[in-house]
Amino acid sequence: MSVCPKCGATVPEDATTCGNCGSPLDFEQTSPSSFQSTSTNSTTMPTGTDDSDLSTRLEKALRRSELLSYVAIGLAVVILVVIIGFLF
Repeated sequence: MSVCPKCGATVPEDATTCGNCGSPLDFEQTSPSSFQSTSTNSTTMPTGTDDSDLSTRLEKALRRSELLSYVAIGLAVVILVVIIGFLF
């Protein structure tokens, strides 16, 4: 077994690409002790995504989360008003 030089995953000797990150394996025998990771995160970014695209997607997700929290608060207020209306 060898180690992918990009992500550090263990790959079979006869593999041409890494099964974890998909990078081509055109390396000589690499031992696990010679692997030095530059990232502690094992997930890989999809190819073709840049920082501005990721930033835009994050901003949209945050806006959706904010809107959902407002809806949840609104529903809680309506339920509270209905419950108080039945009590009095």
